[in-house]
Amino acid sequence: MQAGWYDDGSGRQRWWDGERWTDDFAPAQGGAPASAAPVTSAPAASGSVSPVLGFVGLGLAVLGTVLACVPAVFGVGVVVLLAGFVVSLVGLFRKGAVKWPSIVGMIVAVVGGAIGTVVLVVSLLANLAGPVDPTIPTDTPSTTSTESPTTGTSEERQFTAEELGERFAATLRSAGNTSYDDMPDFYPCVGQFLYDSELSDETLRLITSAQDPLESERDAAEQVITDATLTCDPNGEGAGG
Repeated sequence: MQAGWYDDGSGRQRWWDGERWTDDFAPAQGGAPASAAPVTSAPAASGSVSPVLGFVGLGLAVLGTVLACVPAVFGVGVVVLLAGFVVSLVGLFRKGAVKWPSIVGMIVAVVGGAIGTVVLVVSLLANLAGPVDPTIPTDTPSTTSTESPTTGTSEERQFTAEELGERFAATLRSAGNTSYDDMPDFYPCVGQFLYDSELSDETLRLITSAQDPLESERDAAEQVITDATLTCDPNGEGAGG
């Protein structure tokens, strides 16, 4: 049916735009020519387009902002924000569609990208600053390393046990005592005994070179030599020889 004024069944003349009835009715008195179109028919026929793209772009922008604020998925958030911006831009130029969803979507996409970038930078700086803390415990090994030489310097002998044994043997031989020459383990045993004693190095040097020990250690030195001889020659084999 062509556009025109027709009776819609209610007894009144109503405008048919060629596809559907409009809200325009002919005046009750005098009527109107069948060929005359109502002044308001054109806007009613044109209608407005639903801003689907604008709302889709806005939704993507909001989702991208949330994802961009999580450093682990920042890259995904940027991609979603870019998609939201592009869809909003396309929706902005769609004829007859409401513009505000597209405009808001573009703004949210830009702001969301900036916020996500700030969050990512702050997170990276915090992670870089974190490893600095372990430098504090490193002071502990330094103190222990300085303590180890202190404990290691506890009265080291001037002579080794072997050297003390050889010096003691030379002293006896110089006095004409060769009783222990047939006992290969005697002098090393005496040397170790002297080394382990509490006598000072100076006293050990004196008694192994046929000299008197220090006055303060005379008694102790005599006792150590006696104990060393009895320990290293318990059967008195050397003395008997």
